[in-house]
Amino acid sequence: MKRIAIIDSGSGGLTVANELFGRLPEERIVYVGDHGNCPYGNKSPEEIKELVFGVIRFLEQFELKMLIVACNTASALMLDELKARMDVPVIGVIEPGAEMAANTTLNRRIGVIATQRTVESHMYRKTIRENGDGLDVYEEACPKLVSYLEDEEIGDNEIKSALKEYLAPLREQQVDTLVMGCTHYPLAERQIREVWGGDVHLVDPARATVSRAADWLREHGELSTAAEGGHLFFTTGDVPDFEEKVKKWTPVSRPVVRYAETGE
Repeated sequence: MKRIAIIDSGSGGLTVANELFGRLPEERIVYVGDHGNCPYGNKSPEEIKELVFGVIRFLEQFELKMLIVACNTASALMLDELKARMDVPVIGVIEPGAEMAANTTLNRRIGVIATQRTVESHMYRKTIRENGDGLDVYEEACPKLVSYLEDEEIGDNEIKSALKEYLAPLREQQVDTLVMGCTHYPLAERQIREVWGGDVHLVDPARATVSRAADWLREHGELSTAAEGGHLFFTTGDVPDFEEKVKKWTPVSRPVVRYAETGE
């Protein structure tokens, strides 16, 4: 059975998995969250590449039909390298999200919240502008947010306090569209809307990413017609902790969660 692989620095890629479960219920995934090294956004490019290639080596034991890089940081840094290495299609989250944002904005002013490394790459700015003329793009790094969302002990008030700091410059720029440029961030969609306070079009790249994946599978005759077996979830971190997050954030009530050894 061929599976769709979804990789992320942690649990954020579950937002992509959820979208896939809804759109393509017959497909089966193998998910690898590199929780032991999360977050990626504050690491050097060399460190990130080494970690991601470790995850890719781990996935070599599975028969895959597609790889979804559900990590904006890795998508910004090394998507072309992964496409060259893999013998299955590789889909990142930035291009679909950028296209969606360009098609959503009415006042042509788009904000992007993302990790430090993704913002420094300016891949969202570049890719959004490739999808439309005269688009103003404002990027804001949110260095604390991934760690906060992964930590069950961090409460609403701390998340909102961080968001007030990160969103203020984008509100000042009067953006009408805000890209959640990290797959963790839709987990805080409620808090983002509450802190923003007014009307804003929130773009979740997971939706456009899964649409692109579905289109490719359909065009190439790779869509599964019957559900076989279950989904597989792996983590380089704490297995019981990730198991609880899968139960909390996805419809998979009895997930198979195992430890992944991704080092040399």
